[in-house]
Amino acid sequence: MWLSEIQLADFRNYRQLGLVLQPGIHLFHGENGEGKTNLVESVGFLGHLESHRQGQQNTLVLSGKDRATVSARVNHAGRELLVAAELNNGAANRYFLNGKQQKRAGDLAGYVSAVIFAPEDLDIVRRDPSDRRSFLDTSMALIKPRLAALKLDYDRVLKQRNALLKSARGVKNPDLGTLDIWDDQLVELGSRITAARLDLIAQLEPALNRFYKTLAAADDDITIGLVSISEDEGEQQIEQAQLANHLRERLVSVRDRELERGITLAGPHRDEMLIKKSGLPARTHASQGEAWSIALGLKLALAEMLRSGPGGDPILILDDVFAVLDPGRRKRLIEFVQGFEQVLVTAADKDSTPDISWRQTHEVVGGEIK
Repeated sequence: MWLSEIQLADFRNYRQLGLVLQPGIHLFHGENGEGKTNLVESVGFLGHLESHRQGQQNTLVLSGKDRATVSARVNHAGRELLVAAELNNGAANRYFLNGKQQKRAGDLAGYVSAVIFAPEDLDIVRRDPSDRRSFLDTSMALIKPRLAALKLDYDRVLKQRNALLKSARGVKNPDLGTLDIWDDQLVELGSRITAARLDLIAQLEPALNRFYKTLAAADDDITIGLVSISEDEGEQQIEQAQLANHLRERLVSVRDRELERGITLAGPHRDEMLIKKSGLPARTHASQGEAWSIALGLKLALAEMLRSGPGGDPILILDDVFAVLDPGRRKRLIEFVQGFEQVLVTAADKDSTPDISWRQTHEVVGGEIK
């Protein structure tokens, strides 16, 4: 898969942009704050239907404007598609395929496959369980776009269930007549999400180990597991068998505390992807270089999974990662990605990038491509 054209209007600091691309490795260079990341962020947005950077959606729209548009021509297996998104402040976003508006954002899922490598990826290893859950769910949606809708359905049920629990908090003899209904839906949707996460982890782990050992030049074994976080029982390993029964039993066991706190205490929103290096938690026991190798290894493993699927090569985006990697990891990373159909690289310092044959180099200045 590769993009032949990107068009932006009032997106971040781009008032108007029309950029023609070819297959191969492209370099976008320029000073910090000029718009390099904003450009590749637009590609990632079409692939993930959200930004890989933190912040509210209104920050994606140029200051003083009400809406922004992002569109791209996608080429895959001799077929060309036009994929577009209209981001609206104060109104629902609109999504288009070949000029026809789609009913839901999920209808656009899967048409742009992009894997982003960015400095924020270190958070997958170093920071909170929510960062690792986000990686799992974003990855699942890339591999099987229908899972994005499943996660949205689960979030909707969770929100309604939490609202009911909150309304019953501190109330004598509360009306909980609909709680069993929400429990049934939470169990049905939640067990499917957990099953998909376990399946993804099983596929990622062997590839992660291969990439990690090369990137880190080390023989440590990296393991990934899925655990449920409980305040009173700590971490509980999650197994594939009887997922629905286990979640239902867990909901029963925490019911009293849920009513006390007004919040759902069991389900996929409480899961943790536990990454270990040689049997110890990578979050606390991996060096900076080792943590980077794990994070990059996860993204490379994801790219390999996508590559072997029906969509073929994803678009790879290396957003300012060379600035945070030592020379050895830079060299090994570029060796891994060179065979992909299209790679977009950003760098503040052109001299810090690997000495390779770029298909095109683009200087970015003030939201314009020189």
